[in-house]
Formats: sequence, structure tokens, C-alpha cells
Amino acid sequence: MLFCGSFTGCSHKGGTGAEEIVPSPKSPKDGVFEKRGENDFIYTKYAPLAHKPVTVFYYIPTTGNVSGMPVLFSFHGSDGDATLQRNAWQHFAEANGFVVIAPQFSSDYYSENEYQFGGVYTTRTSHTLNPKEIWTYTIVEVLFDYFKAETGNTSATYNMFGHSAGGQFVHRYLMAMPNARVNRAVAANPSTWVFPYVNGIVGTNDQIYGWPYSIRNTPFTTPASLKAFFSKRLYVQLGLLDNDPNSSGLSKNEAAMAQGEYRLERGRFFFEECKRIAQQYDMAFFLQKAEVPNGNHSTLRMVYGRAVPNRADIANTGENCAFDLIFK
Repeated sequence: MLFCGSFTGCSHKGGTGAEEIVPSPKSPKDGVFEKRGENDFIYTKYAPLAHKPVTVFYYIPTTGNVSGMPVLFSFHGSDGDATLQRNAWQHFAEANGFVVIAPQFSSDYYSENEYQFGGVYTTRTSHTLNPKEIWTYTIVEVLFDYFKAETGNTSATYNMFGHSAGGQFVHRYLMAMPNARVNRAVAANPSTWVFPYVNGIVGTNDQIYGWPYSIRNTPFTTPASLKAFFSKRLYVQLGLLDNDPNSSGLSKNEAAMAQGEYRLERGRFFFEECKRIAQQYDMAFFLQKAEVPNGNHSTLRMVYGRAVPNRADIANTGENCAFDLIFK
């Protein structure tokens, strides 16, 4: 495993958005992306979170010019295993010429609040907003710039996929980071969603909940924030077989249960409520719902759209598979 230590010869620029790390053109490259195929390294270059290393797993096709390749970030579930994300995409990446970057946010450094919920608040139940520079979300933009600087890649945007806890990460990222350079994003089978309810979501215990279940009392309640979120090319990807109310890892707190009994029901409710609110405020709405007939609570099933006995067999993808949603 390669180790990428603290970064020197860089500058910060930007205003209220995520800090952009701009490597000095005179700084030597680290070479962490030089190997074609699969590899990984430890990333600590973002100074505000340097004490919380992220292992970056990636796949770069063995042929082709890296500078022109599209980039996909893929986010793991609560199992914390980013190799599953990289490996789920690598045959598609090799055949179609795109790069897969799969950050691994270890539970040793990133709690549920800091991963699924982005570290926006100090705790899941806290009303204390963290400084934006220590939101976990900021690492994605910085990693994108780092990849571009290391490889000469010229992509102006990147794509995102996340399954389960990764789906939570992805869709909340789009809510919290309106200026992020995201092209298309797929949030697959999250256990919970952040509803665009300015006044909060009412739990099954009649209490009102804000982040991470709604935008109540967050910086994201403004018309501009809602308009930005509804304009995202976000696919709410739902497995029709992910309908077990007793599924392992399914959140069952009062705010979660107010969203539905199981993941499929929650995702459908989220999409319809987003569409209703966008119409209510006469805002353009670009989110799409993509239901996968053979999809269950499996990254592979959602990427391929079917059962996957052989990952190398990418010829016959199923309906609404994540590959088609992002790249076709």
C-alpha cells in the first residue's frame, strides 16, 4: 500500500464553498495514480482532516489516455469495504474507458454521523453546525482535484454512485454541496433520506426532526438551495426486492420509520415528496426514479441490474442498472 502524507506547496482558494486544494505546478507528483488496473493508497492531504486518513481504492483502465477519461466516485455501505465498490465497476471501466475512485471511510475515524451524514453537525442529534472545512463531504472535491493534478485528467465534472450507506452519503452530499462538480449521481437503496422539508419531518413519536432526516434549521432551507438540489441529475435507484421491513442494517428509529417500513417504500416516498415540493415552488425538477426489477440490497445487483454470477460478464445489463443510468 502506498502512503500519501501531508501536502506541501499547495494553496487554498474559494469562498464559502469547499476548500479547493490547488497543487503548485512546481510540486513533484506523488505518483499514486501511476499504476494501471487496480491499486490503493492512503490519503491525508486535506489538512483539516489529515488526522483521519482515507484509503483510496481505484481502477484505471489498462489502455487509453487517462487525461480524457470520465471519473466515477463510488461509495461503500456500512460494511466499510470500498474494494467492493471498485470491483463492482472495474470490468465496466476497462471496457468503457473510465476511472473508478472508491474512498474508504474507516469506522476507526468516521462514525455514522461523519460518513452517512457528512459530519455536517457535531453529532446526529446535535444542533451545532460544524465548520464546512471539516465536513467529510469536502474530501470528494479535493480528491478530484488531486487526481486531476496527478494524472493530467481534464474532466470538468465527475459522477457518483453509492449503495446503502453510500447512497445516504451521495444524496445528502448533493443537498449539502450545491456547487460540487457532479455530472450524474445514483443513490441506491439508502436506509434513510434527507427530505426537503423546511419545517422538519415528524417522526412516529410525533417529534420533529431535522438533519440528517430533513433540512429543518440547516443552511439548506433557502429557495436557492432547494432549486440547486432539484436541478441535480440524481437517480433515486431502488431495488424492487429490497422490501424487507426486517432487513439487516435497516434504520428503525422514529424519524426513519416515518419515511416508510422498508427501503423501497422510503425511496418511493422520498422521490414523490421531492417532486411535489418542486412543483409547489414552481422549481425545475431533474431527479429521476429508477426501479430495478431484479435489484435487492446488493451493490452488484444495482450496478449490473441483475444477479451477477460472473462480474466479467457485462454484456447483458438489467433494467435501470447503475452503469446505464450514469454512462448511457
